Amino acid sequence: MKKYLEYDIEDFVWDDYFRQWVLIPTRESDNFWKNWIVQYPEKAKLIEDARTLVKALKVNEQSLSDQEIQNVVRHTLELAEEKEAAENFEQPGFISINRKFWIQAAAAVAILVGLSWGVKTNFVPKNSVNVSYEKLVSNTSSLLTETLNEHENPLPVKLSDGSLVILTKGSRISYPKTFSGSKREVFLSGEAFFEVTKNPEKPFLVYANGLITKVLGTSFRVRAYESDKDVTVEVKTGRVSVFAQSDPKIKEKATNRELEGVVLTPNQKIIYAREDVRLTKSLVEAPVMIATEKSKQSFEFEDTPVSEVLLAIEKAYSVDIVFDEELLANCPLTASLTDLQLFEKLNIICKGVEARYEILDGQIVIYSKGCKQ
Repeated sequence: MKKYLEYDIEDFVWDDYFRQWVLIPTRESDNFWKNWIVQYPEKAKLIEDARTLVKALKVNEQSLSDQEIQNVVRHTLELAEEKEAAENFEQPGFISINRKFWIQAAAAVAILVGLSWGVKTNFVPKNSVNVSYEKLVSNTSSLLTETLNEHENPLPVKLSDGSLVILTKGSRISYPKTFSGSKREVFLSGEAFFEVTKNPEKPFLVYANGLITKVLGTSFRVRAYESDKDVTVEVKTGRVSVFAQSDPKIKEKATNRELEGVVLTPNQKIIYAREDVRLTKSLVEAPVMIATEKSKQSFEFEDTPVSEVLLAIEKAYSVDIVFDEELLANCPLTASLTDLQLFEKLNIICKGVEARYEILDGQIVIYSKGCKQ
């Protein structure tokens, strides 16, 4: 994809498709990256440096203890401190790179631990924080109003800033009558859909079973029942960030105006495993087209290159699709895909050109050998 032209070394190191090629290469991924380097030879040195760093930071797929994770982080920092007097350093098995990046890499080692290639998994510190709904509500200094949905039908709740919350049966939410201060905070137990009024100056935060969802103005769903082991956040429009309440930088992430933590875009979701304190990013089960594209997009194709078809789908659903544009440009497709769901579209496309796809870290990766002329 053309987005790789804008990548620096850090972007490549944390890109799942790139790491998969380095650590667990397949014929398709190998062809993709080799062709990409041929197409953009000026990036060859950057790619090689990123490959070297990925191998240096390679971790086992088995779960590691907190102490083992700390040892890996400490070892990485020690490597940087040994050379801190120099602006750059070289060492067998490692690339020349500044100390600042090594510190960033050390901080991110815990994110890599336990990575599976179907999704991206983030581990966060297991601090002893009581994050039950009752405890959070009782600890807040604001006077809160609680709404409980005791009915079968969804219950709409209008907040003072104009935001709309739709509670499912048995769910409850606590919120102030008027939002004051630099942020808008609500507390959820159960499941609700949020339509948040945009206000970049005052972030909107939802606290639910140890997970904090932060937005500036968007729509999303949160499922956080006390009896469930997982908390799920699904994004419909806009962008949201999520982070665990045990995060040591929780105050900074909650108060600033930027979206930090794991950032989700439309049709992506995050699953927070409460017991393991782990965040897993993927796509929602039934992605939908974004509203701005729904009215103008047609999916009727006749001898259309598959590369163009995939680009149209990528734009319509606002999801990243990774594929070899040059390889699939020679594959024509004639099909009517208008009334099909996203994954149904992909299944037909892949069958037509003998390809397959996987969901990796909220992205769709297409594997194909191309088409013979």
